[in-house]
Amino acid sequence: MTLACNPFPPSKIEGTAPEPGYDVEILRAAFATRNITLITPFYPWKRAYFLARTGQVDGLCSCSYLPEREKDFLFSDLLGHVRVAVYATQQEILDSVNTVEDARNMTVGVVNGYSLEATARDAGLDIIMANSEATLVNLLLSRRLDAVLSFKSPIDYLIKHGSNTMPDISSLKTKIIANNPYYSCITKNIDGSEELMAQFNLGLQTIRNNGLYENILAKYGTSPETDTISPDKNQ
Repeated sequence: MTLACNPFPPSKIEGTAPEPGYDVEILRAAFATRNITLITPFYPWKRAYFLARTGQVDGLCSCSYLPEREKDFLFSDLLGHVRVAVYATQQEILDSVNTVEDARNMTVGVVNGYSLEATARDAGLDIIMANSEATLVNLLLSRRLDAVLSFKSPIDYLIKHGSNTMPDISSLKTKIIANNPYYSCITKNIDGSEELMAQFNLGLQTIRNNGLYENILAKYGTSPETDTISPDKNQ
């Protein structure tokens, strides 16, 4: 089967075959216990979501829960948690933000189509959308945004690995404001979607029970107690 992934390091890393990200490895391992081979092509989030929603692929590697997504998707058992954070260049901005609503007087960047876009709109924020975390960081560093609302893992990965292309990135300041669950999602617009989801959930429970789930996380320097299961992405 095929699940569309969006670049979201370190859980989904495009172009690094030996280490494709812990979500990708968990998904492959869970399906392998059911004798199902998983293919995981990468697309920008909006494209991945469209392909899955319309049944051109079998689903999404991961996604956050939103009520409006229920008409098109089945949600797996819990895949993990991802922290939500605000990023800024000035500490005083972070000091004034403890919830999303606290950023109403700011211009805030979010990735187009993520669940955080709906969160920001519901909170009445003035938002600018971008197609990737890297674009948001560049907008923030160029002072075109007051802050960025993002899942923490991909921007932290950028900060760690992007200093050559964005020299000022290490100056960014961050504040965690939430820890959200995320899931794998199978589109309802294919035949046998409920059976595929049942098989995946069985496989996920198997690798949790035999220790492979935690071993995969450890390979990427994380654990169930950190960014992943304590359990949008999402996305």
